[in-house]
Amino acid sequence: MDLSKNKYLLLFLALLAVSSSAWVVRFLPELSSTTIAFWRMFLASIMAFILSYKTFFSFVPDKRILFAGMFLGFHFALFFRSVQLTSIAEAALLGTIAPVFTESFSIVFQKKKFSSKVFFGLLLALLGAYILISKSNFSQTSSMGNILAVLCSVAMAVVLIVGKNIRKSVGLFEYSRWLFLYASVCLFVVSFFDGSNIFEFETGDFGWFVFLAAIPTMVGHNIFYFLVKYLSTTTIAAVPLGEPLISSFGAYFLFGEPVGIVVFLGGATTLLGVFIIIKNDPS
Repeated sequence: MDLSKNKYLLLFLALLAVSSSAWVVRFLPELSSTTIAFWRMFLASIMAFILSYKTFFSFVPDKRILFAGMFLGFHFALFFRSVQLTSIAEAALLGTIAPVFTESFSIVFQKKKFSSKVFFGLLLALLGAYILISKSNFSQTSSMGNILAVLCSVAMAVVLIVGKNIRKSVGLFEYSRWLFLYASVCLFVVSFFDGSNIFEFETGDFGWFVFLAAIPTMVGHNIFYFLVKYLSTTTIAAVPLGEPLISSFGAYFLFGEPVGIVVFLGGATTLLGVFIIIKNDPS
């Protein structure tokens, strides 16, 4: 079966998978964001190596994958930290505005033809983000959490831009196994600077690490890396903008976080922008 023909269904499944990561962070309040991100990446790398063991000795990664892996590590560290400082809804939305940066890069550096419809979609997505961030009242740390979430979007944009070029000639798991491994190495180094002890966690926490590696990463992110070969980076980056709607409702039922009119208005505006982008952005 040609999975690429079912790309929009796969994008929806990926959205469901990646949306679960923000909830898990709430179950691990005592752990540093670096610790959570490291084990997510390291375990996902092991899973990818197992699935692609036949090419273990035949594929040698290049510097581009190392570069992308470093930024993926930064992406997760920044995202998990932002969830700890602000609401899940705000972190999920501002942490997924990568299409703004991928589209800007494509137009400025790759001479992509300007599309007024895609541009309008991006403006709507940004407007939704602005509506949400302007009414932040989660805590006194929300502003810093929102800034970190935006930086996490920049990091993911870099990963997708670099990954699209690599995936033209490299298999999915050959790519992702090294991408995740390099991300975990990056996070290991980061742990020395932020004072995190990545080996300090409760036994029960390890099950959540496995979940993060298997569902949001191996399912969610690998679908994105699979489809980036067939779709534009802006389209791939736009799909996770639907996370706030799923994440915030999940947060309401799991943690009692309020879902007010601002979340509805900002989320609906952003989702409309995403729909316009997907419909009008060429591969």
